[in-house]
Amino acid sequence: MLADLFVNICIVVALIFLYMKLRWKKAYEQGYSVKGVLIDGFSGGFMGYILMYFSINVTNETLLDLRYVPIMLLVLFIGKTPAFISSVLIIFSRFLIGVNRSALYAVVMISLLFIGYTILERLLKNRKDLKTKAVYMTLFSNAVVTYFLVILVGEFRLVGTIFMMYWVISTIGGISAVFLVDYIKKSEYLFSQYETESSKDFLTGLYNVRHFDKVWERNAETVKKKQGTLALLMLDIDHFKIINDNHGHAVGDFVLIELSSLMEQTIADKGTVFRKGGEEFAVILPDCDKAKALKLAEQLRFNVDYHEFITATGEQLKVTVSIGLASYPETTHETRTMVEKADLALYLSKSSGRNQVSV
Repeated sequence: MLADLFVNICIVVALIFLYMKLRWKKAYEQGYSVKGVLIDGFSGGFMGYILMYFSINVTNETLLDLRYVPIMLLVLFIGKTPAFISSVLIIFSRFLIGVNRSALYAVVMISLLFIGYTILERLLKNRKDLKTKAVYMTLFSNAVVTYFLVILVGEFRLVGTIFMMYWVISTIGGISAVFLVDYIKKSEYLFSQYETESSKDFLTGLYNVRHFDKVWERNAETVKKKQGTLALLMLDIDHFKIINDNHGHAVGDFVLIELSSLMEQTIADKGTVFRKGGEEFAVILPDCDKAKALKLAEQLRFNVDYHEFITATGEQLKVTVSIGLASYPETTHETRTMVEKADLALYLSKSSGRNQVSV
């Protein structure tokens, strides 16, 4: 029996790891939707079924396991709706294993567990201590399971040893499952934050050159496969060194931040803006031909030229940009040469008087 309960704990741990790795990051990035709620509910129901499949046969009809764990976890970490779906599926799964008196009692037991978790979650919602919630819910689960097992078996003294082992294993398993989910949740969140920070420029909030390389390679591969269009803008702030020398680096930083915001507003959903370093920026424009890219580049140049860059001291700065453009397949038939072509076009803009777009 002890080995069977230990198998239940191992199943809980394995399925939690699998679920969190496959599901949690998407849920964090995209938020919760109807589809997400259904996935969570069905996942909980599947875990409950697996736990029942590897349960202990106390009698020919009565099963003892940790099927309450997925419902408890869903109430604690996700919400009541997926927990309800999970409860219904676990009840249905119990009838798949066998239609008998114990299965009928399981309907009442699972319903009571779900209602109890909901009430406890509401009563303890102002307490941020997860340990307290885990302990209360696990002990409540043990009490409910024990009550129904006594009714089904008939005599408490006949299953006294089973109860003792179950309470120990269930308490350890239930509380451990809660802390495992919490640990993985925090780890995934931190990893996501580190991943984001490693791809973002700390000053402007734009994607950095490392992320530019990844996105560029992905777009270059896609456009070659689909035989579509792709444009690249390279942009440089004119006389930025003079701004830094005359007004200080704080004003220089202000210009970079203000320009970044203006670029994102102009480009909007047509592409992605990157800061490549210093005063140099890049814009990747998927599904954009030369004519559209040229029009957008000119609009960007115009918006910067006529934008009022007003410092904290009230001083207005004149800021302009030079832009180089390369497009596939109009200016080059090789995506691998587009960065070089755009850089050459940028150099042409700067050497031809600045504040202009060159192809």
